[in-house]
Amino acid sequence: MMNASPTSGGNRLRNLRTFYGRTQLDIELEASLGIGYLQRVEAGKVRQPERNTLERILAALGAPYAERRDVLELFGYVVETPLPTEDEIAWAITVYQTEIDSAVFPAYLLDCAHRLLSWNALVPRLFDLGVSTTQPAIVERVSMLRVVFDPAYGIVPLIANPDEFFPAQVRAMRYEMQWFHDEAWHRALLDDMRQCPLFEYYWREAENGPVYHVAGRPLALCQLDLPQVGRLEFRLISEPFAQDRRFRVLYYLPAEPKTMQQCLAWLHSG
Repeated sequence: MMNASPTSGGNRLRNLRTFYGRTQLDIELEASLGIGYLQRVEAGKVRQPERNTLERILAALGAPYAERRDVLELFGYVVETPLPTEDEIAWAITVYQTEIDSAVFPAYLLDCAHRLLSWNALVPRLFDLGVSTTQPAIVERVSMLRVVFDPAYGIVPLIANPDEFFPAQVRAMRYEMQWFHDEAWHRALLDDMRQCPLFEYYWREAENGPVYHVAGRPLALCQLDLPQVGRLEFRLISEPFAQDRRFRVLYYLPAEPKTMQQCLAWLHSG
């Protein structure tokens, strides 16, 4: 009889346990497992542990969402995608601010519900984040989908290429549905957005349009006509966090020299 070989899930569990500096016995005792059970899982002798057992092992390890998702998926279990907790949001903001504050172009942090979590110093140069008497303030945790598609926020009139920009935003959301469409929060988000006439128009257009095989937001062009500045052109790139795909940074990369010069001028003016 051939010896069992380690599974991908077993290897991942071993690597996590080693990373956290825990022994097999520690985890077995904390997760109320039989002595030697975790060793058998890691070695591939138990190839399909029950989900509840895996959850207890991961809880004993203190594994965050992304690591929990990876392990459960490697063992063949479907993992729900809840909205991030406050602790997870705080972690993402810390990571984001460290990496992006020195960027020479606008960038902001979103979660999977398109909520605005943080931004760098150049974003307020594009969008009014403060209190206004004529439009609602763009504040932390507001849905950027709502900001982009709802004329009340004052962004819609600034978009100089609406028939290119808005469909790209809808395509990105439709692509994300493959990850989140079964989640109650995602259905609520879509229902809310479909009350916005501009979003509903482009959503219906996308339903009847071609199928795109390039995912997400492939260097979507955003042209903005800003007061006292003129037209600026950016290419939007959405980059998910490697550790947790519920978070992503949206970069506004200057698409031509004038825009790059304006970003540098803003940066130097403080």
